[in-house]
Amino acid sequence: MTWKPLDRMNAVLAGQAVDRWPWIPSVYEHGARLLGRSPGEVSRDAQLMAEAAMTAYRIYQHDLVTVGIDIYNIEAEAFGCSLSDGAGKSIPGTTAHPLGSGNLEPEKLSIPEPSSANRLGLIADAVDRVIDRIGNEVWVYACMGGPFSQAVELRGFEALICDIYENPSAVHALLDRTAELSVQQACRLSAKGAGVNLFESWATLPLIDPSIFQNFVVPYNKRVIDAVRSRFRTPPPAVIMGGDTARLIDFFLQAGAGLIAADYMTDFAFMRARIGDHPMIIRGCVDPKMIERGQWDKLEAMIDKLADKAAGMTRFVWGCGCVSYDTPPESLLKFKQMALAADARIRNRFI
Repeated sequence: MTWKPLDRMNAVLAGQAVDRWPWIPSVYEHGARLLGRSPGEVSRDAQLMAEAAMTAYRIYQHDLVTVGIDIYNIEAEAFGCSLSDGAGKSIPGTTAHPLGSGNLEPEKLSIPEPSSANRLGLIADAVDRVIDRIGNEVWVYACMGGPFSQAVELRGFEALICDIYENPSAVHALLDRTAELSVQQACRLSAKGAGVNLFESWATLPLIDPSIFQNFVVPYNKRVIDAVRSRFRTPPPAVIMGGDTARLIDFFLQAGAGLIAADYMTDFAFMRARIGDHPMIIRGCVDPKMIERGQWDKLEAMIDKLADKAAGMTRFVWGCGCVSYDTPPESLLKFKQMALAADARIRNRFI
């Protein structure tokens, strides 16, 4: 059998044997580098955003393609956050929090619709172009800021944490609005046939504690995931963040996440025991800075540790954190070669 990335990922989700574990680097602004463009320019043009994703796929032949550049900004910008321009190698980022001063007043927010004043429709257009070209070969995902991370961009992290303790009802009201926009955007993207990545790095431990995660992150992620799962047959919704995701595994299960990230230090044995037969894919991630810097000995040790931890897993995929703009393509290809070599070594143990 000749495995296409689509077949490989479908089999992994089903818990079936595959020829090798899938390989999924996190390519966002790095795609702009492949076009010789700035991240800001690519982030504001649907054709360029689509071309960045497809060019990366042609070069790397990774097993899951993600469409997006500034992965936390689309929804926050639509709500009113101002952004930097993303000139040069920099990524567009929030420069002001529209709800940042005074008391939290979420009633000031209205749910935006796609228009020329925002990029809600632009990323949907880019996703449509990518699926039209390569959707029969590979899973295609679209980037979204998660409801909690949107709330941080709107209010500011320290102010939002204070609000959680001093005015939790206002925070829930804010999250109702960010989750509603997330549901609308997730359904807009899922209708194209894309999976959705909910990026929630502002909810990473130890930035917040597990009780905050349970009460202010899980219910709103679950609302988005349930809306997608009830209406669409797409690749499974993912919740992506760094940190010690093992400590949050029960919450990811409650939310219904189908794919989560875990770095090489994560306690895989604990995660596997908690996940059981649930169809949840674990993406084991190495440090992308090591790839950028060419620290091959350290990277090999990291890859070997991941391979040992994942031995015998069916729902495991290779990955890394966000690949930088400056990472040479040949370095990312070397990471792929190293990961697949480790994959083969592990598999030979079971033959």
